[in-house]
Amino acid sequence: METAVKNSIDRPKGDPSTSPLSESTLLGGVLALTAFVYAATLRFEFVYDDQNAIVRNPLVQSWKAVPGYFLGKEWPATLFPNASANYYRPLNVLWYRINDALFGLQPAGWHATTILLHLLATFLAFAVARRITGSPLVAALTALLFGIHPTRHEVVAWVSGTTELLWSVLFFLAFLAYLNSRERDRVRWIAISCGCYLAGILAKETAIVLPAVVFAHAWLYGTQSAADDPGESRGGRLRSSFGLVAIYGMVAVAYLALRVEVMHGFQHPQSQIPPLTLLLTFPSVAFFYVRQWLLPMNLGEFYDLPLWSKFDFLHVLTPFVALLLLAAILWLARKKLGSREVAFAAVWMIAPLLPVLDFAVLPPGQLVHDRYLYLPSFGAALLSVLVLSKLATGATAFGIPRRLLIPTLAIVVLCCYATADASSYWLDDYTLFQHAYQLTPKNVVARVNYAIVMAGKGDYFAAMPLLDGVLYEEPNNWLADYNLGRVFYDMGMLRPAEGRFEEVTRIFPGMPDTYLQLGLIHMKMNRPDEAVKNLQRAVELKPSEAAFRFSLGVALESDGKCDEARSAFDQTLAIDPAFPKAKDQISQCKPGVAQNASTPTTGKDAVTAAPDSATPAIQAAAPNAE
Repeated sequence: METAVKNSIDRPKGDPSTSPLSESTLLGGVLALTAFVYAATLRFEFVYDDQNAIVRNPLVQSWKAVPGYFLGKEWPATLFPNASANYYRPLNVLWYRINDALFGLQPAGWHATTILLHLLATFLAFAVARRITGSPLVAALTALLFGIHPTRHEVVAWVSGTTELLWSVLFFLAFLAYLNSRERDRVRWIAISCGCYLAGILAKETAIVLPAVVFAHAWLYGTQSAADDPGESRGGRLRSSFGLVAIYGMVAVAYLALRVEVMHGFQHPQSQIPPLTLLLTFPSVAFFYVRQWLLPMNLGEFYDLPLWSKFDFLHVLTPFVALLLLAAILWLARKKLGSREVAFAAVWMIAPLLPVLDFAVLPPGQLVHDRYLYLPSFGAALLSVLVLSKLATGATAFGIPRRLLIPTLAIVVLCCYATADASSYWLDDYTLFQHAYQLTPKNVVARVNYAIVMAGKGDYFAAMPLLDGVLYEEPNNWLADYNLGRVFYDMGMLRPAEGRFEEVTRIFPGMPDTYLQLGLIHMKMNRPDEAVKNLQRAVELKPSEAAFRFSLGVALESDGKCDEARSAFDQTLAIDPAFPKAKDQISQCKPGVAQNASTPTTGKDAVTAAPDSATPAIQAAAPNAE
């Protein structure tokens, strides 16, 4: 472990914020407890976005697809049709590819690497706090709070949450390399820092805010060396800080140019939100994250936090005043806590949250998520521990001041319990969405997803009222329409199902699964020409889906077009050599004779999940990390 940099807080001999316990003991205890809290997730399933991002995504199941990740093909219309424009995260998809190569579709392995990634982030949180404060005990407590805080649930218990983990790890590494550059081998360490920075942006675009954190540190602690330079004027420090940030700026510009080229634009908002609405909504969103950190209760995947287009005393003025009071308290206490440390922690807490305040790119009804607090919470953890460290006086127990030990143990016990409870709801889709519906029964996304999982269990008469209710409120909600059609289809009510799916093609003509369902319906209704037409459209929209080509082959075979059917089956096997029944169907083809083929097996054709990370398909998705 590197010794504390010279510009850290100067601690007098016997400073109570230090501890006779060794750094390795403190750090080992932090990592062991963090791993213990999340060990139960090893038995969890793939849920929600995992289904389309991983389980049903052929792009993460072949090394041949890797170059396409960097060409923007990881979020194409063939995978998540209505989320393609705002996602360019090739390293995130590469992480999925590596896990798929190691574990296939065994979720335990994926969860194990997710926990390891979180442990790495926790270790790096310790390293940064150690370098900033110079105190192993403060660093250990900061890392502990960062590692076990209940708001981690969405990131660590959910495989798709690794988007947050990956870019946060790279962000930490880039910042630590910058700190090293202040002490030795400046050019080499800045180059390493810029490399980690670029990798972080390619994992998730939010990492682009790193220059703001570097600037804040350089301004607060000086830029000439690890020690403050007494001869460096304020103007000189400002110029030096901007010069340093300019280096990272070149990396950011290169990334933005690549992003615009690949995505044909920087971003494509999902809705138009007036500036006044953004301004009025900001206080409630910012206060939400403060409240989640201080009082992490009733945690879930969805929260009912609306946009505010008009002034509201309770939801606009009250949170604004609360934020001002909190800022005033920190300002008044800054000298006792450490002025530079408080300012730096505040910048780290605020900067990574700024990108998610662009509400126009977020799905309706999903303005906030606990996962967005993952990296910003390092700043919150550091601030919290700076406050707690003021109790580090008097007699000790286990090498830690008793006045600090008792409240710390209380916080740790409460956090561990709340974290285990919040994480438990990610066990499977039914548990997740039942909990989400119980917490937010008016949330449209929660209702649609809960209806989907109930229908999957055959509880159609419970699912239908939920979907009908959504359609009553939002007649053009294609997700509810599609899934109501799925319910009718599963119940054998083909004509009502056909009507629902045709309505979806009107509202959202780019959804390939809708044409698959229409094709299956028309085969069952002995309308092969219409079946072939719809299945061909499904293949056009999603050519990488083996099940679509197989279904098309069966429809062509049923229509007596055996040569074309053989071609469709061959293409199915080219995509998935182990696709069930494809070889059998080829051998059954009889040219020129219409077959009475049964409806093809298409796997789990009912739509289940969809993702920074953050990626809609047929489930009401929460794109993973906007």
